[in-house]
Amino acid sequence: RAGKIRTLVVDKTGTLTLGKPAVTDVVPTRGLTESMLLQLAASLEQNSEHPLARAVLSRGREHKLSLLPVEDFAAVPGSGVRARIGQRVLLLGSPRFIREQGVAIDDATVLRLAGEGKTVVVLADSGHAMGYVAIADQPRPSSAAAISRLKTLGIEVVMLTGDNAATARAIAGKLGISEFRAEVLPADKATEVSRLKLAGGLVAMAGDGVNDAPALAAADVSFAISSGSDIAIEAADITLMRNDLMSVVDAIRLSRATLAKIRQNLFFAFFYNVLGIPLAALGMLNPVIAGASMALSSVSVVTNSLLLKRWNPVA
Repeated sequence: RAGKIRTLVVDKTGTLTLGKPAVTDVVPTRGLTESMLLQLAASLEQNSEHPLARAVLSRGREHKLSLLPVEDFAAVPGSGVRARIGQRVLLLGSPRFIREQGVAIDDATVLRLAGEGKTVVVLADSGHAMGYVAIADQPRPSSAAAISRLKTLGIEVVMLTGDNAATARAIAGKLGISEFRAEVLPADKATEVSRLKLAGGLVAMAGDGVNDAPALAAADVSFAISSGSDIAIEAADITLMRNDLMSVVDAIRLSRATLAKIRQNLFFAFFYNVLGIPLAALGMLNPVIAGASMALSSVSVVTNSLLLKRWNPVA
């Protein structure tokens, strides 16, 4: 089925990108210093396993900041966290999540950072934004080339990301992706795949995380990055042995090459019979020649199949 794919849905983080986000900007407000903002953000993220949380914690360790004790910690999947530090209840998450909590944020700052292809998380208390942390995850070196090859194969690529539209647009532009879905919650990825399937044509999904597993299971054909989670690998039809989207191109090309060989072999299998049966019916075919023709048919099929050994993946 991989050879018949018409749409490939790709998760951004860890699939199109290296999956190693790093903090690039720390923008405090309300009298905070960068160190104070980073200390509070790292303290809130100390119980989280999200890649963005690890990026914030890593920057905190680089600055040798001590983590403050956190109480009443609660995570909202795909959105942010809420916890109490001392006497204050603090929020840390996406701009959308912070707005939903009734907190006003500086849209100009968010748009400026997001326009550079960075993911923005906002620190806030019960009523005010306290600062902004920008995190960037570099695209895999081969992602843009892989997207170009997929387009050459006639496959439309759709990027899914939890980032806001400005960040998603900047990253999609770098990689040559024309269609993307921004601010997609983990639980909605499978819904997006199902929606694309309704439009017609085979839909494939490539991902690596635990949150990608339902979408991988919903797709007609699914690809998991070998460095991804065990759940994603279990849910996928094909596991890519290289952490490289170019492997998806290889899988599709190999599928098409294999299907082409099957069609050619069917031709060889029927060709001799189509010629031989009328001749045999008219008594014009010697049994020895008929036997030799059947053997030649088998040899042709096997030899043609062995030519697949000369197939080469994308360099």
